[in-house]
Order: sequence, then C-alpha cells, then structure tokens
Amino acid sequence: MLPAQLTLEGVAGHSRNRKPSYEDTVWTIQGATHLDRRYRKWKVDLALDARQTLVSNTRVRIGGLRIGLEHRRVHRFGFGFYGIGDGQVVQSLEEVDERITSATLSLDYTSLFYERVMYFSKRWEWSLTGHMGIGEISGSYRLPGETADRGYMQRVVLFEGSTTLYYHLTYFMSLGAGIGYRGVPDVPEELRHIYSSPVAIARLRIRLFKMVRGIFNKEVRTAW
Repeated sequence: MLPAQLTLEGVAGHSRNRKPSYEDTVWTIQGATHLDRRYRKWKVDLALDARQTLVSNTRVRIGGLRIGLEHRRVHRFGFGFYGIGDGQVVQSLEEVDERITSATLSLDYTSLFYERVMYFSKRWEWSLTGHMGIGEISGSYRLPGETADRGYMQRVVLFEGSTTLYYHLTYFMSLGAGIGYRGVPDVPEELRHIYSSPVAIARLRIRLFKMVRGIFNKEVRTAW
C-alpha cells in the first residue's frame, strides 16, 4: 500500500506543478464560446486591406496594410497604413472652385484599429471594426487659362466603422469582404462630403507565424 500511495501522490504532485494548457471562454453571438488549448492567447495579426471608396463621386481604390495583435481569438488591435498611391483623377472639384474640370487627389492616413470577432467557426468569421486615423489629403488642380497646377493639401482626422465576413481558405489564410463608412469631420464643410463616404472592403489575412507552426505541429492546423 505504501509504494502505491507514494506513487499516486507523486503523480498528483507532478500534475499540480505542470503548467496547464491555455483555456478560456469568450462571448460571441452564439453565447459563451469555449477556447481550448489549440488557441494561443496572443497572436500576430497581419492583413492586406484593400478598399473601394468614393472621392468627389468618383470610385477609387485605397491600398492598405494592417499590423497588430490578436488576443483571446476575438480581440484584434493595432495600426493600419492606407493610401491611394499616385493619386486619383477626378473630373471636377466644384467644392473648391466650380471652374475646375480635372484634379488629382491622394488620401494617405495611419489609423489605430480595434476589431471584435462576433462569430467564428472552422470556415466562417464575422467581425466589427473601428478605425481612428490621422492623415493628409493632397493633390493638384488647374484652372482654365492657367499653365501651372495649383497645389492642395488638407490634414484630416478620420473615423471609420465597418463589418467584415471572412472565409477561411486554410488554417493560416482568410479572405474577407465587407462594407463600412468613413467620416472626415474636421475638413471644411464644402469638402466634407468628398471624403466622408461609404467604403467597400476586400481583405486578405495571412497568419505567417501560424503557417510556420503548422508545419511542425499538426494540431495547430485544427485551430481556425
């Protein structure tokens, strides 16, 4: 009896000293959702974040990159970097001068974002995201009869809210599509409706570290 008792006590002591696997419960629209040891408490979040939006009633594309962290599977936060690039030609800028018939504008900004995952399964995920950013509207235009362009620059503070639906292609790559609205409240009133406009989102999320971990640990591939 004594050896057996000592053996059981030794096993119990070893179990108490062993660091437990991470387990947690988070809230989604399904209610309390259990996270087991397949999920890491902290993960790197990296996403290519392209947008379609309107500038002075002209559809333009804004390229972007999100870099941040994911906490407890449902909280993502970090920085976003966005820009139109070389600029977008618009046919008029009546808001500045009704004589303008062509102008080239760029919008570049950096934002802080927070994304809350409201639902997730092995293949699907739905989330809500908010951005608060600072940036610059810059460009040039030419008035009739003039031979030189005039420059335009306006610093802006902007806010954006959106919702995104993701489809998981693999355990480390997801495609997302969504809609939102960007507000630019601190520009002159006659310019406000140019950049305060709806946004269509296309997003590619890549989990580079998870991809590498999955090569050596097959269990990682089951944690979508």
